[in-house]
Amino acid sequence: MKLIFNLLGAVMAFLFAGLVHTYAAAAQAMGATNPLFLMGANTIDSDLQLDLVLDAAMEAFKEMLTPLAMFSTVFRDIPLQGTDKVVVPYYALETAASKDFNGTYLFDGTATSSRELTIDKRKYQSLAFTSAELARQPHFDPERLGRLKGQKLAEDVLVDIWSIITAANYGAAIFTGAAADFDVDDVIDIETTLTETYKWPMMGRGMILKPSYIGGLKKDMNANGGFATFNRDSNGNLLTFPSLQGFSFAPANVIPANGENLRGFAVFPSAMLVGFSPIQPAPAVMDRLNDYRIVSDDDVGISLEYREWGDADTDTEKRTIEVNYGRAFGEQAALKRIVSA
Repeated sequence: MKLIFNLLGAVMAFLFAGLVHTYAAAAQAMGATNPLFLMGANTIDSDLQLDLVLDAAMEAFKEMLTPLAMFSTVFRDIPLQGTDKVVVPYYALETAASKDFNGTYLFDGTATSSRELTIDKRKYQSLAFTSAELARQPHFDPERLGRLKGQKLAEDVLVDIWSIITAANYGAAIFTGAAADFDVDDVIDIETTLTETYKWPMMGRGMILKPSYIGGLKKDMNANGGFATFNRDSNGNLLTFPSLQGFSFAPANVIPANGENLRGFAVFPSAMLVGFSPIQPAPAVMDRLNDYRIVSDDDVGISLEYREWGDADTDTEKRTIEVNYGRAFGEQAALKRIVSA
């Protein structure tokens, strides 16, 4: 009898080893590092996975909104209380003329202007996973999901902010032509026009373009031996914004055409005012939420809001990440459009 039990034990061990080997092979084929994931093992706490989702969403969101640094933009990470407005400071294109000293000093007001901006825009991305999926889904990748959601949210915000870049708001285009025809000479012409005609300051100029227009510019620079220094500083370090002819450049694939073939624009910060700030739910709403939190980036102060609540009627959990913001037209002469036709 003991011999029979020993034989049965050996057979069971052999079968289990074969099963583990099969799962391990499947896991490696699917890119999993731990084959026990395929057997339903839960190795990451669901709250930790949610933190990974939100952190990754914030990183992608912030990265996509980098071009907004070229506008007069305010990021707040403290919820608005009793108001839906933020104050956005900006510097106008022209300042007061210098004065001759005549025995005493005469002072103008500060060169900084400001305007109240209403935070009246709200966009969100739904998080399409349940608590069970967070806890048990073997191939759930919280960081990838977070990045995809954060990036898409930022793209949609940019499209909305830039929807006001029209001829009615900012006048005639400063360049009209295809991406293949956009080169360094065109940048020089734009620089000259902005300096002589519109009196733009030499500092603070930006140019945001579709990647195809940036590509045309790079090809022209490469053909003439100047591309090596386009996106690096004097020490060889990569720049957040490559520079050329006094402009800081940023590619943006989500520039809306706005029905006018918009492909990019030269910009000075006072062209547009943009503000971001979380708005805390009303007390009655907060009582019905299972979770509400603000995820902030310490570098720039930008925030995302996370909401979670349950729907007993449909037996579902609902989760969103969202952003509250506002945008307003600034100075007409501080933005010049680049169009394809």
